[in-house]
Parts: sequence; structure tokens; C-alpha cells
Amino acid sequence: MYRLAFQSGRYDGKRIVVRQALMEVGRDPECHLVLSDDDGVAPRHARFEERGTGIYLSALTPDHPLRHNDQPVTDAVRLVHGDRIEIGGIRLTFQEIIAPQPRLRPSHGLLQPTTILLAAAILLVEGLLLAYLADWPRHLLRPETEAADLAFAEEQRAAKAMAAEAQAAEDATKESGSASIIRLPGTASGTTTSAPPDLVSTSAPPATNVLDSDVLEVLAEADFPPADTNSSLVDLPPISAVDPRIENAQRQLAEAVSAADFADYATAFRLFNDLHQTAPGFLPAHIAHARLLEARGQLDAARQRWGVIAGLSSPDTAFRQLANENTQRLDELRALQTHLLQTPPIVDPQALPRDIQIAGAAMQRLPADSDVAEMRILTIDLERSSTERLFQDALVQVFVTFYDQAPGSAPRPTQAITTPSPVLLGSVSRQPPTATLDATYVVPQGTRRSDAPPAYYGYTIHLFVGQVLQDAVAKPDKLLPLPIHFPDAADD
Repeated sequence: MYRLAFQSGRYDGKRIVVRQALMEVGRDPECHLVLSDDDGVAPRHARFEERGTGIYLSALTPDHPLRHNDQPVTDAVRLVHGDRIEIGGIRLTFQEIIAPQPRLRPSHGLLQPTTILLAAAILLVEGLLLAYLADWPRHLLRPETEAADLAFAEEQRAAKAMAAEAQAAEDATKESGSASIIRLPGTASGTTTSAPPDLVSTSAPPATNVLDSDVLEVLAEADFPPADTNSSLVDLPPISAVDPRIENAQRQLAEAVSAADFADYATAFRLFNDLHQTAPGFLPAHIAHARLLEARGQLDAARQRWGVIAGLSSPDTAFRQLANENTQRLDELRALQTHLLQTPPIVDPQALPRDIQIAGAAMQRLPADSDVAEMRILTIDLERSSTERLFQDALVQVFVTFYDQAPGSAPRPTQAITTPSPVLLGSVSRQPPTATLDATYVVPQGTRRSDAPPAYYGYTIHLFVGQVLQDAVAKPDKLLPLPIHFPDAADD
């Protein structure tokens, strides 16, 4: 099935849809397409033939001009979308019903960046190895360094042994109860120094202790700081005060955020749900979960998550204030949505923050034939917002509903053959600045046989990003206040 658009002649501006495999064009009334208004058209001028590989154009009368893209047609030529055709003096344009999509550049996937990263890592390791080999003598343990380390260790062991012997002697003195031992300064604090009885003068006052010169000399030479018997040759790292559960929650939160950055939303949501089970009071995970839900356009779920945050946080804290602000903002946005969907007259759509909108819609009715009683094509132009988008990861959906009206009844969604709704266009971030899509309305011959069959009445277009209505258009306008027709729900 294809379409011919007239650019001149009596049918200038008209387009016809061709569904048959073979069509002859000429002035002869027996031709499928009769062009009798141009003397340059032969009785049987040209033939359009549908083959397995496409639509072909061939000339039936060589002495009458037939041109394809300004070139004369001598043999059968295959037509593609947008080709220009001249039959005599009449110009036409060949159009496929579904225009071919632009060919995308093939993607190499993750193989090429992974190979580049692996090569860079190998080069980095080789560079570090070469730098080490260039200065390898400095990294060896020299004999003098090893000897110095052994001498230091031996000194430490000797000091510990001396301290142990001194402590043992002190303990033995305490057990014997002897008062003849003079405690040296620094060996014990808060202990009164006593001298042997034979060193105390009987003529001196009782409160004065007199020491002989030998004892004073020993005291002068032995005035050294006390040995630290608690020192260690190894400096142990400080014990971390971080709760292992908090550390594990932070690691799992980082994994969930990384999965969301790579658009692996299923993994991100699974990690968030597991984290809420293992650490229900970890508020940063709830905040990241709420923001990801809003970025995906799931405003109801995001609002519930902010409510959980408000319930878990203490009053007069930054977490409670942040939860209250976001809850209020989402409530206002949902109120605008409800008003737009349910309350006539419709509010101004410009009051809504929108990521994408409907730039225009045009309906075209095609002529009937032996198979189709009525066929219409609705062309919808979409335009992406140039400002910062709210729901850049959410899915774009277009619901198109055609309405029929029987005499004496209200308009109802049509029973004719239409384009399946909704039309899915991918996430907002992947949309081009402008896009066009077509929706068809087809009534086969013989389907409307009642005395008062329903007739085409109009259409509505509802543009969603996630759960958020971005824009709505209807013709006639009084269809816009009607509830949105969701085909799946209606069928159920």
C-alpha cells in the first residue's frame, strides 16, 4: 500500500492511497487511474506494479514522456519514499504509508570502550613497572639498613628485660617488708623516702632525714626518667568508630545510584528495596529512592516515599523540612494534573511544567475504494522542551482516541480499526527536538450496515511522560473534558 500526491493538474493538492498490486494510469477510461485533463497523457501511459522487493514504475507508451526524478523512464524503476514522477504534464510524488526511518549508525556496544579501558590499564601497569625497574636498587633492603633495624630491636628487648628485672626486685622488697631500700626519683610517685636507721642522726630533729654522701651520689647519678614498659614496636591503626551496618548501607546505596546512572532501573529499585529492609532508618537511601521515582515520572510513589522520610526523621531537622517541602510540591503538581484531567473548563496547559508538548495536529481524509469505506490519517507533531526537563528518564506515551456519534446519542470511542494506543516513544532524554507520528482511522466496507450507523465525530490526543499528563488536544474542543480512554482498562 502506498500513496500518490498530486502536485499539478486537476487533482493538485490531492492524495490517493493505492492498495492493489497493479495499477495502470492513462486517459483510457478502463485504466485504474484516469487522467483525462492532460493531452500529454497517453491512453495507457504508465504502470505501477507492486513486487516482492517494492513498487516499480514502467512506461507503457514509449513515445509519451514519463519521467522519474527528472530522468526519463526506459525500464522498470523501483520507487522510494519522496520520488518525483511526471506523467505527461502532471507531477506527482510517491509516498509510502509508513515512511522509512532514518538509518542509525551501528553501535559497538560495550566491547569497544571495554577494550580501550583494558588497553589503557595494561599501558599504565607497564609504565609503573618500567618506572620501578629504572629505580630498583633504591627499593632493595640494604645490609646496613637491616643491621640498624636488628640493633634497634635488640635495644628494645634489653630495655624491656631490665624493666622486668627492676619490677621483680621491687615486688620482692615489698614482700620482705624491708625499709632499707631507698626509692629513686621517678621509680614510684607519692612514696615517702626513708633512710636506714644507722644513717639518721640522733641529734637532729626527728622530722629531718640525713643521707650520707654515698647515698646522695647514687641519687645524683640515678636521676633518670622512668622506663616506659608499655611501649610497642608496632603502631596499631586506630579502631574505626563507624557502625558496620551504616558502612554496608552506604556501599549498597552507592551501587543503587550507579545502577540508576547507567539506566539499569530494575537493579536500582531492587537494591533500594533491599536496603530499606536491612536498614529501614537510613534516610539517604529513602531520599535517593524518592528522587529516582520522580525522575521516572512516578509521582504517587515518590510522594509516598517522602512521607516515609517525614515519618522516620525527627521534628525540627533538615530531613523533616526537606520531606515536607517535596511532599507539598508533589501535592501541588498532582492537584494541577487532577484539575486538568477531571475539571471542565480545562486549565491553561502552559501552567504545567512540561518536558514535551503537542505542536500541532492535522487530519486528512482519503478517498474510499472497494475495500475501505472511510479512511483518515491524523498527523501529530511533537516538540521537546528546550529547558531543563523534570522527568528525563520517564517513558513518553501518546494516547489517541477517535470518537464516533450515532444520531441522537453522545459521542463514544470508535469501533473502527485504529492505531493501537498508546504509542510508546521511549524516554524523554532520547527524543529528538521535533517528532512526527501518524494515527489511522479505517472503516472497512460493510461494517456499518444499520439504518443509522455512527459517523466519525472527532479525536483526542493525550501526551504522558510517566504518570504525568504533559499536554492534551481535542477536535472538537468539547471532547477534551471527557475522561481519558485507556484501551486496556476499557477492554478489561
